[in-house]
Amino acid sequence: MISAGIELARFFYESYQADAANDLGKQRIQETIHRELMLNAELVGEASEVVDREPLLAHSLLMQTETEGFAALATAGLPLARIFSAGWSMDKHPRVTDRSKFATISRVSELVERAYHRIRIQQIRSEIGQEKASASLGYLKILLAKAAQATRPEN
Repeated sequence: MISAGIELARFFYESYQADAANDLGKQRIQETIHRELMLNAELVGEASEVVDREPLLAHSLLMQTETEGFAALATAGLPLARIFSAGWSMDKHPRVTDRSKFATISRVSELVERAYHRIRIQQIRSEIGQEKASASLGYLKILLAKAAQATRPEN
């Protein structure tokens, strides 16, 4: 697993450095992160639906969330703010509940970083067996959905 992550980091770095003005390399990275966020959004969505009835199933689903793409990006030392440089505003998302948790996010790169940090926090909670309210999963579900939407290649 570690060597695969290193290879992915090398691929990201070389793609970002070599391809015409970084456009193609940047696009490859964006697509990888977007796909990972989409998968994670689905897994967390399913976990949040069953956490109260079937906590072991929710735990198993959460343990399947992926962070390899984001870890490779961090390992490659590439600037997240350049990979996802667009702005992001709560004003465009009026239906989001608990808006205060999103108040400090003003860039897509910040949204992506927060999403991955919250995934890792939830994974650690699951690993150590900490019971967490379904509200925490609800927040992660919304966060991942918004991050996946914001990183969609058409954006």
